Amino acid sequence: MIYSKQRELAQIQRINRWLEETESGVITDLDFEPKDTTWAKICRESDLCLGRRCLYRKDCFYNKARLRQDNVHILVVNHHLFFANLVSGGRVLPNFEAVVFDETHTLEDVATEYLGVEITNFKISYFFDSIFNPQSGKGFLNRIKRINRSKADEIEEALNKSRAVSQTFFSELISKFGKESKVQRIRTRNFILNHLKEPISSLLSLLTELLDDLKDQEDKLQIKSYISRGKEINLGLQAIINQALDGYVYWVEILERSRRPKYSLHAAPIDTSGEFRQRVLNKIKLIVFTSATLSTNGNFAFIKKSLGIKEAEAGELLLSSPFDYSNQVIIYIPQNLPDPNREFESFQKEAIDEIKRILLVMQGRTFVLFTSYKMLDIANNALKQDLNDFAILKQGDAPRYKLLERFKIKSHSVLLGTNTFWQGVDVPGRPLECVIITKLPFAVPDDPVIEARMELMRSQNKDPFLDYQIPQATIMLRQGFGRLIRTKFDIGVVAILDPRIKTRFYGRSFLGALPHCQQASRLEEVESFFLN
Repeated sequence: MIYSKQRELAQIQRINRWLEETESGVITDLDFEPKDTTWAKICRESDLCLGRRCLYRKDCFYNKARLRQDNVHILVVNHHLFFANLVSGGRVLPNFEAVVFDETHTLEDVATEYLGVEITNFKISYFFDSIFNPQSGKGFLNRIKRINRSKADEIEEALNKSRAVSQTFFSELISKFGKESKVQRIRTRNFILNHLKEPISSLLSLLTELLDDLKDQEDKLQIKSYISRGKEINLGLQAIINQALDGYVYWVEILERSRRPKYSLHAAPIDTSGEFRQRVLNKIKLIVFTSATLSTNGNFAFIKKSLGIKEAEAGELLLSSPFDYSNQVIIYIPQNLPDPNREFESFQKEAIDEIKRILLVMQGRTFVLFTSYKMLDIANNALKQDLNDFAILKQGDAPRYKLLERFKIKSHSVLLGTNTFWQGVDVPGRPLECVIITKLPFAVPDDPVIEARMELMRSQNKDPFLDYQIPQATIMLRQGFGRLIRTKFDIGVVAILDPRIKTRFYGRSFLGALPHCQQASRLEEVESFFLN
C-alpha cells in the first residue's frame, strides 16, 4: 500500500512538471503511462465538470479545446470520440452536418464497444472508494461529515454493506467460473444472483436525500455524479444477469493478476448494422466512407452489410494505389513451415527461428506482427536472448508513439506488436524495410462476439467462414501489408510465415487481395532484391 501511494505521488509530480510544457493536456502526450486510478483523480470528467462556473475554466485544456473546436469548419476526431458523442446524446462535439469516416474498416468494432456494457470488480470498487476509502481514510464522505454527520454515518454504513455484498457477489462468480484467466460465453439468464442491486439502490437513496443539505454547487455535482455512476452499475448488472438486451451476446472475462484478479461482465450487440443505420446513417446528411482496405473481392459488399448501408446514393469509387509495388516490394513466403492449425507448437518454434534468420538478413528495420499476445511474448524472450545487438521493442512496454520514436531512432530496431501495430502506423523510409506477418489474421473463433456473429450467420443459412472470417482477415492482412510502403521511394519485403496462404484453397483469395509484387521462397532472393 505504501509503495502504491509513493508510486502515485511520483506520477502526479511528473504530470505537474509536464503541465508546464504541454500545450494539449492530452494523456497521449505524456512520456509514460500513468495508472488509471492516478489519471482518474486529475482528468476532466464530464459528470464532474462545472463548466462556466468553474474557477479554472480559462486554464482548462478541455475548455480551450472546446473553444477551438466550436470555431472551426473541419474537425478531426477519432472513431472513439465520435461514438462517445453518439452515446452521450451529442454532448461531446459541436453540431455538424457531414462526416468523413477514414479507416472505415474499424467502425464496426468501435461501434460494438460503445454500444455494449461492461461491469468490473475494479469499476465497482473504484466507485465505492471514490465516495470513501476506509484504508486511506480519503474520499468525498469527509466533506459530508462536516455538513451532516449523521447522514454521513448512514452513507458509510451503506458503503460498508455494499462492499461486503460485492465481495460475496464476486466470490460466487469465482466459484462459478474459476480464478484462471479466461473468456467464457454466458448463455443462460440469471446465472448468478444479483446481490448488489438492493445495497447499491439503498446507497443511492441516501445520496439523493443528501442533495437537499448541500449548498455548494461543486458538492451537488459530485453527489449527482455518484448517483449517475451507481445507477449505471445497477442497470448494467441487471442487463447482463437477466440478459435483457435482445440481439446481444454475454460473457465473463477473467484476468489473473499477482495482486488482484480482474473480473469483467460484458454484453455487446451481435449485429451493429441496425443501430448504426438508425443513429448515424438516417441522421447525418452527408457521410463519406473511405479506407485503403475497404473492399474485398473488388467490391464493398462486406463493409456495406456490416454497417447497414443499403445504397451509396452519391456512388462508389474503387481506386488503385499510386505505388509501384511490383518494383518496390517482394513478398517472401518460406517453404515447409508446419500448418499452425494442425501443429501449432511446431509452427511457433520454426516461425520464431525463421524470424531470427530474416532479422539477421535485414539487420533490424522490421515490424513483426502477431495475432496473439502469447506468441508475441514467447518470440520476444527468444529474440532478446539470441539477438543481443538488436533493439527489441515490444507492444505494451511503453506508449505506442514512444515505441515508434525509439524504433525510428535506434539502429537494428525490431518492433513486436499485435492488433495495435497492424494498422494506423506510419514509418516511411529506411527505418522500416521489412514487415513479418506471423499468421493469417483470422479473428479468434471462440471470441464471444465473433462466435455469436458466426452463429447468427449460420441461422441465416450463410457460411460464416467464407462470408465473414475470410473477408475480415483479408482486410486485416492488407492493413498489415500496408505498414511497409508509405511513399513512392520506399522499398521492402513482406514476409508471410503462415503456409496456409499457399496450401489452403482460400490462400489464393488472400494473395489475390494484395498488390502484384515479386515473390520469393528463399532468403537469398530477398537479399538479391535489396542489392538490385
